[in-house]
Amino acid sequence: MLPALFRRDLLALGILALVAPLPVPAAEPQRCVAAEIVLWGDEKHDDTMALNAWLKGADAIWGDSGQPVGTAIVGRSFRLSAAIYVIAGTGRRLTDFRLLWPERGEIVSGGTILSGDDPDTAPTLSAVSIVGGDPGEGKPFDMPDPAPATANPEASCATS
Repeated sequence: MLPALFRRDLLALGILALVAPLPVPAAEPQRCVAAEIVLWGDEKHDDTMALNAWLKGADAIWGDSGQPVGTAIVGRSFRLSAAIYVIAGTGRRLTDFRLLWPERGEIVSGGTILSGDDPDTAPTLSAVSIVGGDPGEGKPFDMPDPAPATANPEASCATS
């Protein structure tokens, strides 16, 4: 027969073994997908970031249909909250558009804005109207070349 003290220690060890956490298998590595750039063009959603990304040459989809935007936008109206930049050489085209900055009381509409295919040739505007804008808006200017983007595999992973 085992002494009482030893039996008590053995019982405590047995209970501890039952409640001790079991080893957890290693989690699978995250496989994140690129976040979609979504344009609405409905004057309800703020399209500033998405329109700037599209104008820089990024692919985008339409929020109302999920269809790809492509390289040309025709007949859409965009609500914006900050400046947009048309980057030369991206092959983008805006036609029959309306850009609305409600907080600034500014509307740019037209016509056509072409970014062109040559990064050394300024984008062109034709039949574009600017109402409520500051002097010098809608004029081409040189910007430094952007730094190349670095891939961050966790940048588009959901977190909680």
